[in-house]
Amino acid sequence: MSLDLNSNHLFNYYLHMSESISILHNMARSGGTLISRCIGCMQGVALLSEVHPFTTSGQFNPLQQANDWLDVDVQSELDAISRSKGISWIEAIELIHRCIKAQGRRLVVRDWSHLDFTGVPWVDPRYKMTTAELLGQHFEIHQAFTVRHPIDQWISLSKLQIISGKLDVSKFMLGYRAFAEIAADTDFIRYEDFTKEPESRIKQLSSNLAIEYDDLFMLKWSSFDKITGDLPQLGAGRATQKTQITPLDPKTPSPDLLLEFDKCVDFEPSLEILGYSNDH
Repeated sequence: MSLDLNSNHLFNYYLHMSESISILHNMARSGGTLISRCIGCMQGVALLSEVHPFTTSGQFNPLQQANDWLDVDVQSELDAISRSKGISWIEAIELIHRCIKAQGRRLVVRDWSHLDFTGVPWVDPRYKMTTAELLGQHFEIHQAFTVRHPIDQWISLSKLQIISGKLDVSKFMLGYRAFAEIAADTDFIRYEDFTKEPESRIKQLSSNLAIEYDDLFMLKWSSFDKITGDLPQLGAGRATQKTQITPLDPKTPSPDLLLEFDKCVDFEPSLEILGYSNDH
């Protein structure tokens, strides 16, 4: 199943700004998969995981996810469109949204923010919210942001085989700061706070996403597997089989790494923006 991102197929303009969609933003290795499992397992939520207008390959194809994970049969309409000039990314999201809404559920798009703010090794980052910009032209959008301390995030990210050796601290922090500035303009939660108070933080995210909070998520998240993240092909190994949400101890950086962060012009401002301490 493929998408034609350059399709000129007539878009169904039945949508008006009264139609709304929810977008969850998080950078790679910042706890987004665990948080998304908590959101995705809630009653009435249909989660598309790490989708982005720049890519529709494999399981990052929103239509493939809808068919495989969301119990949405879009095949008949998809076949009719594909026989002409294909279907664009926004048309795919609109189609999924319409099907999900008809079922009485709420579509949540987990944005693949890595492509916009880090990019490596796929694209050059734009440092803008591409997914939100595009969806905002067709929907009223409700956004939520999650973040993690940059040193912990970097240590985890740099261990990925597909990233290792292709990204330095200064380039990483340039994207991190851009993401932080956008997140701070709305509302965000820190991953560290989430691990200490998962229920109150998921309630906060639910409000930001305009979805109904389901307090049973604590019983369901660990078995929720209709999601991307921790993929073996990215060099991350197997998905973590956690059954409990517990606070994480900060990772221990080497003195050389700490010095590298301290020299980075975007490090201290990012900590200040997100309310993090420099004690690490």
